[in-house]
Amino acid sequence: MNIFLILIISLATLYSCSPVNKQHGYLLDDIVISAEKISEFETDKSTKNDIFAAMGSPSIEIDDINDVWIYLISLKEKKVFEEDLVKYQSIMKFAFNENNILIENQVLTSEDFNEIRFSTDKTKVRRDAYGITDQLYDAFTRGQ
Repeated sequence: MNIFLILIISLATLYSCSPVNKQHGYLLDDIVISAEKISEFETDKSTKNDIFAAMGSPSIEIDDINDVWIYLISLKEKKVFEEDLVKYQSIMKFAFNENNILIENQVLTSEDFNEIRFSTDKTKVRRDAYGITDQLYDAFTRGQ
């Protein structure tokens, strides 16, 4: 009985340490299936309806400056004791004119991205300001 309990606990521990694949945005399989249609998109010829028929609704729609559709695809392996590994990442950007005709088609992959490192150093700030807590402290301790 003790061996069985130890085996169950060991398996649960090993399972909890295994990496987890997380999919964000569109499924990579869907993009691979529709790759032939995507390659047929032509600037100044394709329309919003063509792109919608091949790709579906976009991840992000930007209407304020230009009419832009963005499709996001990301597959990341989350690890317990190591840094997460990005297996695949892609951004597809389609810009349209006022007549819903494609004017820009841009595909960015993980080679086009920059890795951003954040510092863990803390900034020390010295203030000479006389804040509300200073005022309250002085009001209650005055004359003592």
